[in-house]
Amino acid sequence: MGKKSRKYFYADGLNLSSYGKKSFLVFWRENERQKLSTSAGPYVDYKDAEKIMIKHLSNGVCSWIVSYDG
Repeated sequence: MGKKSRKYFYADGLNLSSYGKKSFLVFWRENERQKLSTSAGPYVDYKDAEKIMIKHLSNGVCSWIVSYDG
C-alpha cells in the first residue's frame, strides 16, 4: 500500500466535506473495455469492503480495495 495519507471527500449539496474517519472503497472492472472503474462504499469496516471485493473476485471480476485515512 502507499505510504501517503489520503482523505476521502464527498459532495453534500454544494459543499465538499471530509469523511472524517478511516474508510474503504471497493473498485472493480467488469471487462477490459470499461475505461472507468465502478466503486462501492465508503465502508467504515474493512470486513464489509472485503466481502464485496471477494464477491466480485469469485465471479471472475477484477476488484480491489482503496483505504482512506479520514
